[in-house]
Amino acid sequence: MAKHKTAPAAKFLLAIAAVIVLILIAGVLFTSNEGTMMKWAFVPSHEIATEEATEAPDYSSETAWAARPGMSTNALLLPEGIMQTMQVPEADVFYIHPTTYLSKERWNAPLDGDEAALGRRANFALKYQASAFGLAGQVYAPKYRQAAFGAFFDDSGQGVQALVKAHADVLAAFDHYMANDNDGRPFILAGHSQGALHALLLLAERIAINPDLKERMIAAYIIGWPVSLEGDLAPLGGIDACESPKDTGCVVSFQSFSKDGDPSGILEMFAKTPGLNGKPRAGTTMLCTNPLNWHVGAKAPKDANLGAVELVSGAEGIAAPTPGLTGARCGQRGILYLTEPPQGSWREFMMTGENYHAYDYNLFYMNIRANAANRAKTWLETHR
Repeated sequence: MAKHKTAPAAKFLLAIAAVIVLILIAGVLFTSNEGTMMKWAFVPSHEIATEEATEAPDYSSETAWAARPGMSTNALLLPEGIMQTMQVPEADVFYIHPTTYLSKERWNAPLDGDEAALGRRANFALKYQASAFGLAGQVYAPKYRQAAFGAFFDDSGQGVQALVKAHADVLAAFDHYMANDNDGRPFILAGHSQGALHALLLLAERIAINPDLKERMIAAYIIGWPVSLEGDLAPLGGIDACESPKDTGCVVSFQSFSKDGDPSGILEMFAKTPGLNGKPRAGTTMLCTNPLNWHVGAKAPKDANLGAVELVSGAEGIAAPTPGLTGARCGQRGILYLTEPPQGSWREFMMTGENYHAYDYNLFYMNIRANAANRAKTWLETHR
């Protein structure tokens, strides 16, 4: 496959999307003392231009991947008591991990040197997110010079530059994967938070414009990132929202809040910021896929929850799933509300506004696991 260059229009859309990330998260947190503390604790104090240049990852080397076939990684883990392994070896999963670099020493995470802590946090994401796709195919998860956590609390424009740099790595990883590893197989695209942003932009910059890739995409799980039906999906020309559990070639997206949560910051900034079409998203529809039944704008009881897995720091494996932990309903404005929001340790990483962002995958782990495999099998049944 020929190498791609990011067109000026795509760079413009990337800058827009990066600004959206910054504004959305800042809109939730900067209104509180917590936001001020976050900025002080995590935003680098130096100019990004003064940082020592780091080499881009060489994706022909296994060391540039957090997970890929043949590597022993947390993406292969199973929850306690679950024995079933891969069902669809004919498919792939291209997974982009969320922000794991918490240091304020750099605007972008380094990939060399003594980065044991960074590696552990990346493996944390593989454990609780990428592993959910283990039934559906072979997981490819690139390392990339992700924008630091502090980039999301920056209002100087430095954070945008960090995200642009991170996205260039993701594009390079995807291009290398397609040229050297995919071999014409159908694939799932998945990400969370910063990773979901990069996945959304991959849809626009690579998949929507390539009929072959568009046809082979099983589904895109753009989780923990707001997606507008009119502003983000309509411009993709036929890559629509998944409306049933077995739809393929489509997009899933949701953001989890407590039933009494306050998503006003996200809703306000969603309305004020542009989508991939370059137009303001005010008056457009935020996609809410209910992961308990995979219908858009739907409600489902806790009995439909096949099993949540608790997010536990330091644990070697994945805890046994807890079926029926919570139900969920999509609100009128596109937010997924937990009908029985879990308490205790499930609130350890909860964000302002009772936002369960860190738990988007954990809350519905077994449902995501089953659904990804079902969509992959459906794709194969209808295309072979």
